[in-house]
Amino acid sequence: MWGKTKVESHASLGLLELGCVPVINCGYVGQAARNISLKGWLHMEELRLHIGGKEAHPDWKILDIEDRPEVDFVGDAACLNQFEDNSVSAIYASHVLEHFYYNLNNELINTLKEWHRVLVPSGTLYISVPDLKILCWLYLNPNLIPLERHQLMQIIFGGQTNEFDIHKVGFDFDILCMYLAEVGFEKCKRVSEFNLFNDCSKIRILDTLISLNVIVTK
Repeated sequence: MWGKTKVESHASLGLLELGCVPVINCGYVGQAARNISLKGWLHMEELRLHIGGKEAHPDWKILDIEDRPEVDFVGDAACLNQFEDNSVSAIYASHVLEHFYYNLNNELINTLKEWHRVLVPSGTLYISVPDLKILCWLYLNPNLIPLERHQLMQIIFGGQTNEFDIHKVGFDFDILCMYLAEVGFEKCKRVSEFNLFNDCSKIRILDTLISLNVIVTK
């Protein structure tokens, strides 16, 4: 049964802070890592890469397109050639993958191939994307007013505050697992929450989780 519950605004949910977006040039080592060579870093410790991260964590290194104080590596999520093959033990990416074209230039598959390449054998990918099936179900709630449906539409298609804040593909569990399997990921498993970061993977609307949270292994 549908309940009449106000949907929070898109901006107040933090959905505009979607992290890494595509750029042309590949990345470089960020402020926190500039005094240590990348190869030296990778041999010093197990590297867990948080793509598009905003929240510093002692066990994770952040890669983002912007060089902010908490960012360890500045670069494009689709171009990880600053990292060697089989050099990253885990990747976490929340609300990043939907920003890549599923067909044009094969952008989505090429991005997933990069993530697969840098992961060690049996490495783990934690991935969160907007759940298109859930969002469509919420959109059909007959109790929503037009403004609330408009806010859900923004989550589906992106906030479009700039040329990068656009969602270019939609996922449900089967479609996401299909793309992941195409590049070699295995054991596609859905989870409710990762309990790692306070980010878009935890957002609820009408008391419903709107993110598809999946764990796969290389």
